[in-house]
Amino acid sequence: MSQVEVRLYAGLRAHIRGATSVRVEIEPGETIAQVLERLSVPLNQTRIIFVNHRTTILDQELLGGEEVGIFPAIGGG
Repeated sequence: MSQVEVRLYAGLRAHIRGATSVRVEIEPGETIAQVLERLSVPLNQTRIIFVNHRTTILDQELLGGEEVGIFPAIGGG
C-alpha cells in the first residue's frame, strides 16, 4: 500500500481532530473523493482541491506519495 498526505483547511480540519494534515494509506488508483469519504469529509463542503500544489478534481486518481490539499467554501462579504 502507498500513502498520501491529506491537508485540510479551515473548518474541514475538524474531520482530522484539528490536525493540519494526516497520512492515509491508499490503494493505487484510489480517487481523492474515496479518500475523503474514508475521512468522513462531506464532499459537498469541498471547493478547492490541490494535488502537489496543482488544482484538480475529486475524481483525480492517486498513485501514492502525493500531497492533497482541500479547502472549503469560504464566505465573505
